[in-house]
Amino acid sequence: MPNYIKPTLTITANRNSASTNPGPLSVALSLAGTDSLSVDAVTSEIQTITTAQKILIDGSATNGGPGVGGVAGGWVYMKNTSTASATNRLYIGTNTSANNAAVDLIGSPGAQVNRLFTLRPGEFAFFPFDYNMDIIADANADQTLEYWLFDRNDS
Repeated sequence: MPNYIKPTLTITANRNSASTNPGPLSVALSLAGTDSLSVDAVTSEIQTITTAQKILIDGSATNGGPGVGGVAGGWVYMKNTSTASATNRLYIGTNTSANNAAVDLIGSPGAQVNRLFTLRPGEFAFFPFDYNMDIIADANADQTLEYWLFDRNDS
């Protein structure tokens, strides 16, 4: 019997002329999305990410490895749970190096083709993942990352 998670994302903003918390647009914004996702396994970890790159999720070793998009795979939730700092960053990317070693994600813009996104303290991401590569993390200072991997029920 499948189990379900129900992710919900709501984005709201005031219009840019609002006297309190003005938004980025000339109109107020209200977006919402929700889904019921069938999962069969959950993995959760809290990792300390240092200035040495680290493989977080080995795609080939995760519940059978890569498969057909939209069938095998799952969803990943990540949050930088570190104490707020204006300069600390946690970098998330993919690993496509020939020797399967984690690659540097911090370099100058354009040089790091493997970087997907950056999380500042308190920021989070939720995204689908087809297990077709490794997900790696890097940081410019010690950061704490909490992640959850919800395996898609492909039956």
